Amino acid sequence: MAADSSAPLRGQVAVVTGGASGLGLGFATVLGRAGASVVISALPDSGVPAAVAQLSAQGITAVGHEGNVADLASVEALRDLALQWGRLDIWINNAGAPGIYGPTHQIPPHVFDRVLDANVRGVFHGTRTAVAAMLERGSGHVVNVWGKGARKPVPWQNAYASSKAWNRSFTRTVRGELKGTGVRVHGFDPGLVKTEMLGEVTVAPGMEKRVQALPYVVGLWGQTPEQAAAPVLRLLIQDRDDHEDLTVPTVVTRGLRSALKGNLRRSKRIKMNVRTLDLTD
Repeated sequence: MAADSSAPLRGQVAVVTGGASGLGLGFATVLGRAGASVVISALPDSGVPAAVAQLSAQGITAVGHEGNVADLASVEALRDLALQWGRLDIWINNAGAPGIYGPTHQIPPHVFDRVLDANVRGVFHGTRTAVAAMLERGSGHVVNVWGKGARKPVPWQNAYASSKAWNRSFTRTVRGELKGTGVRVHGFDPGLVKTEMLGEVTVAPGMEKRVQALPYVVGLWGQTPEQAAAPVLRLLIQDRDDHEDLTVPTVVTRGLRSALKGNLRRSKRIKMNVRTLDLTD
């Protein structure tokens, strides 16, 4: 029987970590509209029930889970919740934490630990847990979300950028290990996504002026969460290895289009709240 082109994921079950808002909710929406039943997970008190209600209002079958991807037991509980539907087809490791903008020697250890927990430990836990379950069926897709720093060093954002470089290497390593098993591991770099988190910037003292151009950069190349998440469907259906949003043609064409639309006008810029970290604590 041919697949339903309007719902190519019908009957499949997808997990999205960090799925209560922003890009994660965008992923859940895109997968749900394509027919998948969706399990979204996020930290407690981060809006999981409201996100489930929003998805359900669109006719998407969705349930929520509150937990922390840095805790393996919590991730395994998320897997068990998904398997209550009898299968696990897609797992998107989207949960992540930003660092602070500033020199490496000024990054407090607790900030580094927070980035490490979400962006490294969380991806490891999610990939490990999902792959083990998928191997039992001989099929499935894991998507690890990359970001700035995945392909080259990024000064002043070393904690975050280095975690994404690790993510890219980790993803490709696991992909090589799984050849021939029917389980696929993909990398997904969404580019700039217009979210509340993007507008909340923490900087080291003296770095405030260096982030003043961010609203203009987002105005030129930023996308809504659903726009940024949309290519994940092609990634899964066409079984591609990776997706990279900000290719050279995209940078040129989207930048010109955004400028013509007036996206650099003050009324259309993202609101940015810059907080200077108190390093005396």
